[in-house]
Amino acid sequence: MSDENKIIEGAINGDENCCEKILNLYKTRIFSYILRIIKNYDDAEELTFETFIRFFKSIRSFDKTKPLSPFLLSIAHNLVIDFLRKNKINYEYIDEMHTGSVDFVEKNKKDKRLQALEQALEKLAPIDREIIILFHKEELSYQEIGKILNLPLTTIKTRLHRARNRLKELLKMDFSKNGI
Repeated sequence: MSDENKIIEGAINGDENCCEKILNLYKTRIFSYILRIIKNYDDAEELTFETFIRFFKSIRSFDKTKPLSPFLLSIAHNLVIDFLRKNKINYEYIDEMHTGSVDFVEKNKKDKRLQALEQALEKLAPIDREIIILFHKEELSYQEIGKILNLPLTTIKTRLHRARNRLKELLKMDFSKNGI
């Protein structure tokens, strides 16, 4: 039995330390995922804790043979969709890229590229942005993304392929236009 399964088993049996371990292991990842979509710290924090509340309420039905992260992301995804519908928000994604120690000119180029990427991502359909986030940022498999979004595997692959191509087109146009 893996460490994750032991912690989940403990949480199922009411061990508060195990519940706290699950929260500590996954809260940052879930919070980051939600924040990148809704871009409001307080709402993201609230939805993060709601994700865990829903998980702990339904923990007995969780299939311990499956990884926990995609399951939590699925709960978070559903909460985000409900939140966006309730608030009639068209969400945007801003990729957070970290730059190391580089000289000013290189950093400025990277900042311009990041800004161009952000603008290009905003032009994608919300579902395509989310697929890109889940695949590239969260590093989930096609199958995991399909389960989270409740879409067939072929749809995930097709949408990801088209979204990447669209991003390339948008970035190529922006780079040639702005000389980046």
